[in-house]
Parts: sequence; structure tokens; C-alpha cells
Amino acid sequence: MKREQALKVVLVLVGLLFAAGVYPLVTAVRSELVPNSENSVPMILSLYVTLGVFLLLAARTPSAYRSVIAFAAWSSLRMPPSWQSCPSSFQPNEPSS
Repeated sequence: MKREQALKVVLVLVGLLFAAGVYPLVTAVRSELVPNSENSVPMILSLYVTLGVFLLLAARTPSAYRSVIAFAAWSSLRMPPSWQSCPSSFQPNEPSS
């Protein structure tokens, strides 16, 4: 019983953390009106905001939402390392000094 309660608390905290990306998402979309801006940030933020809402729903009955929880865990563990391995391909070439 303690394990399920701990899982529910973690799901609520992570869901709130992901759903808190609504404000940065709105500001990122608003700044999209500026030319030459990056399009991937609003896309990733919208994915995490949506995932946060589903994690909040999963906190009620975690056993019914096992696939959502597994997807959230896998995507959160897998995505950041892959972003860090390829930043140079997305950066404009800067003159070397």
C-alpha cells in the first residue's frame, strides 16, 4: 500500500512539473512570430504539457495507466541524453578565434 501511495505522489509531482510548462509554451509560441526562431522548443513543450495532464489523470488509478507511466519514464530518461549528444548540428557555425 505504501508503494502505491508513493507512486501516486510521484505521479502528481511529475505531472504538475510537466504541466507547469504551459507558461513557457505560451511565451515560446508568442515568440514564434519572430523570424528565424527555433521551432522545436514549442513542440517539445507541448508534448510534455500533454504528458503532464495524462500523468495527473494516471495518479488516480496507476494500474490502469501503466503504459502512460512507462512512456513518461522512457521518454524522460531517453530524450535529454539524445539532445545533449547533438547540439552542434543545430547550432549555426561560429567563427573560430
